[in-house]
Amino acid sequence: MSMCKSIKAENFEFQVPSDLFAGNVIAAFGRALTDKIEQAVCKVTGLSQSACYAIVTVGTEAGSSIETLRRMLSLEHSSLVRLLNRLEGYGLLERVRGSGEDQRVVKIYLTDDGEQCFNKILDTRREVVGEVLGVLSADERDLMVRIVAKMMPRAVVPGDDQHFVCRLCDLEVCPQEACPVNLAFPEFFELPDQPFRRNQVRAQH
Repeated sequence: MSMCKSIKAENFEFQVPSDLFAGNVIAAFGRALTDKIEQAVCKVTGLSQSACYAIVTVGTEAGSSIETLRRMLSLEHSSLVRLLNRLEGYGLLERVRGSGEDQRVVKIYLTDDGEQCFNKILDTRREVVGEVLGVLSADERDLMVRIVAKMMPRAVVPGDDQHFVCRLCDLEVCPQEACPVNLAFPEFFELPDQPFRRNQVRAQH
């Protein structure tokens, strides 16, 4: 049986189920923050939401195949190909075909302009999130992280969904072994050979 919460508004008071009220508040906050981030990164880049997701995913997973990106971005193959064509036309990414036995494998990399766009997206996201979290004390932020981490296994589906949830994350400030999304289902992720670092020199390919 759900407990009730007393809500006061001006000259009247009413009772609402506390769990449903909390659900509304938390869900609305998540939606509002997501909208605020997406609007900001789209405005600063002039790109669509899907394009921004793709830029960040390729930037953090350089050299991924089209199929890997399709799963990580939760897109149909044809939709992803159209998106990659558009971004390649903008000069933001490039497709590189493998050599030898891997000639049929196409890997995706950001260009130098794509790297600049990638950093612009993450910097803008960091500013938006910083503004929102700025009203909390350090202790309140730590508590919030612990609460969210506890709820994460109920919000994330293991596997590719974990990548999709983090499609705009700044991995430089969220080590994979400490990421609450990864820790929700640790058996579904592998630690990278080395921590991700932004602004690092692009690997030659």
